[in-house]
Amino acid sequence: MPRPGTQADLYLNDKRVGIVHVQRREDSWAHGRFEPDEGFAEFAPLFGRWSLLIHADGEDNLSDAAGEELRRTEYEIDRIAAKLFFPQTKTWVRCAQVNIDGELIEWKCY
Repeated sequence: MPRPGTQADLYLNDKRVGIVHVQRREDSWAHGRFEPDEGFAEFAPLFGRWSLLIHADGEDNLSDAAGEELRRTEYEIDRIAAKLFFPQTKTWVRCAQVNIDGELIEWKCY
């Protein structure tokens, strides 16, 4: 895991979509701030839908229909091939999961 303050380029399905500013690690998850660029426009609706569902009255209080929509949305997100490129070390890291919620990002890597 790179140190806090490190920057990486985020790629989704081999398309550069923005910059990740690494902030911290908690258990198997890393957290940071996401700065999207024009490449993120293709993925923004999907992550926006996830964000709306995850914050809808708290995840524990979702209706059955909203819970099913959240599961479908998370499945779509999990199908995206996500990876980070750290320019300082010229290192690529494949991500098992990525969640983007506005300017916040969290990820798990292989």
